[in-house]
Amino acid sequence: MPSQMWKSSLCGASLTATAEGNSSSSWLSPSGDFAFGFWPLGNNDIFLLSIWYAKIPDRTLVWYANRDNEAAVAPKGSTVNLTANSGLVLKSPQGEELWKSETSAGVAGGVMNDTGNFVLQDRNSESLWETFNNHTDTILPGQTFERGGKLLSRQSETNYSKGRFQLLLQEDGNLIISTINLPTNFANEPYYATDTTSGTVAGSEGKELVFNVSGYLYVLSENGGKTNVAVGDAVSARDNYIRATLNFDGIFAQYYHPKNSTGNYLHSQRR
Repeated sequence: MPSQMWKSSLCGASLTATAEGNSSSSWLSPSGDFAFGFWPLGNNDIFLLSIWYAKIPDRTLVWYANRDNEAAVAPKGSTVNLTANSGLVLKSPQGEELWKSETSAGVAGGVMNDTGNFVLQDRNSESLWETFNNHTDTILPGQTFERGGKLLSRQSETNYSKGRFQLLLQEDGNLIISTINLPTNFANEPYYATDTTSGTVAGSEGKELVFNVSGYLYVLSENGGKTNVAVGDAVSARDNYIRATLNFDGIFAQYYHPKNSTGNYLHSQRR
C-alpha cells in the first residue's frame, strides 16, 4: 500500500506492513512532513510501527511503539487497526497482539498532525491518546512533559528497545540525564542536571520541560522562570525540522534540518 494523505479517519482504517522499494505503508500528515506507519528494519521482513520525517533524505524516526521497554517489532504482513474500543491495535499475520495504545472505549478517529503528533480522538474531537504523551527517545517542538516524564535511549543505532540512558524530570523539579542499570532499572548518579529544585527561592523548582516552536528547549519553573537546556542560537520550527534526541550513547543532542535543504542534519547543541 503506498503512502496515503491522512487528515482524519474513522474507526476501521488499517495499514499492512508490506514494503515497496525502500518505503512502507504509511499515513501522511496534511503537509506531508510526517508519516505514521510501518518502517522497515534492515531486510524489509521486520517492521517498526513509528513516525518519521517524510520529506528529507534522512527519514529519522521520532516516535516508535514499544511494549514493556521492548520495541514492538512486527513481521511482514502485520496490521495496525484503528478500533473504537482499544484505539490502535498492532497484530501479527497470525493474529497475535503485539502492541496497542491502551485507549478506553469511545475512539471515533485519529489525526496525524503536522507537528508530528498522532492523536486519537472521541467524536467531539477531544484527545484520548497521543504520541506526544507517550515518549520514546525524541522530543519535538510543541511537545512538553511534566514531572515524571522521561526520554529513554535505544540500545543501539538499529535496536530500538530500551537502552542504558534516561532523561528525567524528577519529582523535585530537577531535569537530569543518567545511566541506568539493566535489567534492574536502577538509576546512577546523573552526569547532567539543570539544578531546578526548590533551593532558596520559592517556586524555583521545575514543573515542565518545554520545547517550543521557536526552537527553545527549557525547564519551566513554578514561578515562571525558564532554565535553558540547549545553549546557542535557536532555530524556528517554521523554517526547519527540529528534534532533540537522547542518543544510544547517552548524548542528548538537538538537531535541525532546513526545510528547503536536501542535505543532512546539522547539530545545534549537545549535552
